[in-house]
Amino acid sequence: MCRRWTSGPWMAVQAPGSDIRGDTLEVFSSSDFAERGFCNRCGTHIFHRPKQGPELAISAGLLPEGDYSITREIFHGDKPPWYRFDASSRKRGALSMALEWGPKLAWRRFKGLFGS
Repeated sequence: MCRRWTSGPWMAVQAPGSDIRGDTLEVFSSSDFAERGFCNRCGTHIFHRPKQGPELAISAGLLPEGDYSITREIFHGDKPPWYRFDASSRKRGALSMALEWGPKLAWRRFKGLFGS
C-alpha cells in the first residue's frame, strides 16, 4: 500500500496521540482499519493512523532537518530488493503487522490485495 501511495518507500515517524489539526488537513478512510491525512491544497502526505489506537505515523519529510536514524522497518519482507536501509534496524514482516493490526490486514495481504 505505501509504495502505491508514495511510489517508493514511505519514511515516517511514529507519534503518540491523534490530535492533528489544520485548515488544510483532510482525512481519507483508506481501508476498513486505517486512514490517511493529507493537505487539501498541495496533496502532501501528512500521516497514516489506525482507526482504532492512539498511535499515528507522521511523514518524516515534514520534520525539521536533524540527525535521525532508522530504527524500525515494517513490511520488510515486501520491500523490493533494491531498497537498502540500516542493517541494525528492527524488521517486521506482514505476519507481525497482521498480528498487531488485526485479521483484516492479514486477509488483504494474503489475498494479494495489499502490498506486492
